[in-house]
Amino acid sequence: MSLMLFLAAAAAAPAAVTPAAPTTLQEKFDAASALQSGGQCQDALPMFEALEKDPHLKPGSFAASAVAVRKGICLIRQVRRDEGERAIALGLPAMIAAGPDFAADVSEARMALGDVRMAVSDRTGAAAYYRQALESRTGTNRLDALVRLSRATAFDGTEEALAPAREALAILANSPEMNKKNAIAYRTLYARTLLNQGKADEAYKELKQALALSGGLSQRTTLDEASLRGDLAMAAMLIGRKDDARLYLAYTGAGRIGNTSFTRAESMDPPLCGDETGLRPDDVAVVEFGIDDDGFVAYAQTVYSRGGPQVAAAFEQAVRDWYWRAEEAAAVPAFYRLATRVELRCSNRLGKAPGLWGPIDSRFSQWAASVLPAETMAANRGAVMSELHRLAEDESESTSTSVRIAALGMIVSLDRRSPVTLADKAVQLASKAQVPNETVNWLRIQQVMLRDTDNRMKAQNRSRSLAALAAEPTIAADALATDSLRLEIAETRQTRRNPQADVWARQVAEDGRLPEHHPLRQLGWLTLANRAADAGHLVEAQSFYAKTGLTDEQCALLSLPPALRRNGTGFYPTSAAAMGFEGWVHLEYDINADGSTANVRPVVAYPPLIFGEAATGIGKDTRYDMSYRPGGAAACSANTNNVVFSMH
Repeated sequence: MSLMLFLAAAAAAPAAVTPAAPTTLQEKFDAASALQSGGQCQDALPMFEALEKDPHLKPGSFAASAVAVRKGICLIRQVRRDEGERAIALGLPAMIAAGPDFAADVSEARMALGDVRMAVSDRTGAAAYYRQALESRTGTNRLDALVRLSRATAFDGTEEALAPAREALAILANSPEMNKKNAIAYRTLYARTLLNQGKADEAYKELKQALALSGGLSQRTTLDEASLRGDLAMAAMLIGRKDDARLYLAYTGAGRIGNTSFTRAESMDPPLCGDETGLRPDDVAVVEFGIDDDGFVAYAQTVYSRGGPQVAAAFEQAVRDWYWRAEEAAAVPAFYRLATRVELRCSNRLGKAPGLWGPIDSRFSQWAASVLPAETMAANRGAVMSELHRLAEDESESTSTSVRIAALGMIVSLDRRSPVTLADKAVQLASKAQVPNETVNWLRIQQVMLRDTDNRMKAQNRSRSLAALAAEPTIAADALATDSLRLEIAETRQTRRNPQADVWARQVAEDGRLPEHHPLRQLGWLTLANRAADAGHLVEAQSFYAKTGLTDEQCALLSLPPALRRNGTGFYPTSAAAMGFEGWVHLEYDINADGSTANVRPVVAYPPLIFGEAATGIGKDTRYDMSYRPGGAAACSANTNNVVFSMH
């Protein structure tokens, strides 16, 4: 819609060389608006921004409000959501006050604000905006807002939640010009809400009708068809039609990613169970997501969950934090990167344990935070990594050497498979700068460990390399650095059986340079207690354990996992093999003091519905070294393991 906003105030611009080029403010506004309406916001934004800077546009005027609103809509579409919300907030009151003539702009702005709320899983806030956006819409113009409202209310569990999809289907029934593809999409949305309300039989019937409209099962698999068939598979599984479920899932293309790095994400943590997330161990969800070229998750939406909006939000928010290295994401076929689904449960871990490297990593991070600009680490992970790389490469006088060192170190800390050249550069810069010895020690350790990884160094040689580093005078003088290295060496699989490991562990446990109950000293005593128990020396084990000062619960959070004795044996489900499915399951389980496993649960599974039971059986059959725990408490709670099902 062209808004005649500028005629009174616009001064004529000089004659343009090309007659078609916009010259007046009105023409420029119309040109930018046309680009926005056509979905070309990347080109429209500079034009709106130029209008804002034009001296003929009076700040606070109605014309300025119109520019702000349309610019804000574009900013949100370009995933610059905070800026977009601010721009719309600046201009929307004036447009609302202007009455029905500007209802279309007001409705579009409210739709954009609803999209922002959905992007942060605020379904209640999103639904409120979408309902406002619907107020001035009629006929087929209501469909976009109804689709969004249906998604926002899909987990409400009320009859009202079904109303948006029902209305959309009614509009379609009375609009012969609307195509079959839309009918399939709205029927699928309606069925998905039914699924989330536990009405699987009704959902199955609706989805079967949608499948018939799509032409039935075929080798052709678009993203929309894969989504429909995935929903059908869930509905069929929920009503006990397991063979049908596997058939529909097979026609989504799921489970055919092959030998890619899809299983090896840099981060693939499930959400935590507990009051904060509202998740219980028996809650399960299916989440659909896409991966950008840079390896970060582009979007995530919970497709199925029975726990209500809070539960759906917790699952999809966890997936939004997943990421892959860019080169590994590129190896995943584009079809699966655009949209794929996983079965997800919450984790019983009581928060992330600091681990062996937690104390020294924390020390470096605190130093880096004191050096880096305050806002560097405040954004989402993608923005943080981008800014760290920018600072690391900035050789201008505006960025100090210490800032570059801190940026390089934080890149390595956040991405443990960074190229060793980053650590090399940091160490080189540190040799010429005034930075604490503790910082240099951390960088040296990262340098050696990354080089070992790059060279695929055998564990035995890696231990020698780390032992040599620990013996260097500057490292040996740093208790946190040398004790972290000693425990790393003592706990490698190749050295756990070596008597020298007892010596390294005792050196850490008795290192008086650290407080008596420092986590590293506690780990040293725990290591000695476990080794004594494994050798049958229970009195000695009890003595070592008492020196940790830990309760059983604290110990479960702190201690390193016992050594693996054998992987469990299991079976490749014949039904999965018959359909050609491959996949993987991330298991979580406790390790008992006797080395057996308990509370085995699949927390992330790809593809959904296929391998969870088989992987659980393998987890139950897995065995670890014996550990010493008073009263037989668990040696390791919420341990994780990955089971891959491959036919190659």
